[in-house]
Amino acid sequence: MLVAALALPWAAHAQLPTPTPEEAAKKQETAQKKAHDENTAKAALTRAQNRVAERYHATHTPPSKKLVNPEDVEPILELEASIEE
Repeated sequence: MLVAALALPWAAHAQLPTPTPEEAAKKQETAQKKAHDENTAKAALTRAQNRVAERYHATHTPPSKKLVNPEDVEPILELEASIEE
């Protein structure tokens, strides 16, 4: 049991056989296909995000710079001043 426990880490360092040229070519082809699919998906996501942004900007108007009416703020400030006194 002790021998098996000591041999286990050494066995984990065993090397795999080198791939054949056909296996290497297939692996490279798979990697290229995966990269192409990722680029295609990234481009589709970008187009979808652009469509959503264009639709949003077409239907929403930007808020005015004057967000608060000063007449509405004066009573609040007076109330706060009376509370502080």
